[in-house]
Amino acid sequence: MGWYVLFVETGSEDIVQKYLESQFCQKDLFSIVPKRLVPEKRNGEFYSVVKTLFPGYLLIYTKMTPSLYYELKKIPRSYRMLRNSSFELDKIYGRLQRHTDFPLGEEGSIDAYYDNFFSEIDELEIRQILNLINDECIIEYSNVIVENSIIRVRSGPLYGMESNICKIDKRKRRAKIALDFFGGERQLELGIEVL
Repeated sequence: MGWYVLFVETGSEDIVQKYLESQFCQKDLFSIVPKRLVPEKRNGEFYSVVKTLFPGYLLIYTKMTPSLYYELKKIPRSYRMLRNSSFELDKIYGRLQRHTDFPLGEEGSIDAYYDNFFSEIDELEIRQILNLINDECIIEYSNVIVENSIIRVRSGPLYGMESNICKIDKRKRRAKIALDFFGGERQLELGIEVL
């Protein structure tokens, strides 16, 4: 089993997740939509707003097989798997359906033939995200002290990740952090409390 990314219609992440929960047993397919708590200023006052961390992406933990892949493609508002060889898979799967003499895997199933077509999220990349989120899959505020351009995190999900912080915006109460994810560096804005 491993972590994969399902690309879905932006804004429909929670709808697709509820659909997955109703269609699949959680031990076979577990999904999360990471979110972040960020402060927004309206009419001179700050409000805490929950926003999706990666709009349009749903993280799923499963044993990926071609049959599961094609079931996921049928889900309304889902587009494709991220970072996979789905085009090549679709070509071979089409050939398999036309020719019954196509060689199958050792177990004699189509699923055994395609083990290497799906790219998992790297363990270190997903571990960073899982360490940041709480039980509700939300990244909460971190308490930060900034003295003489030195950033120290007192508590919260960013504790121990000071080296990942690129910039602190005291006025907006946000920290810009850099994480390796989806095969490249991503910069994310997370909410902070400046002490």
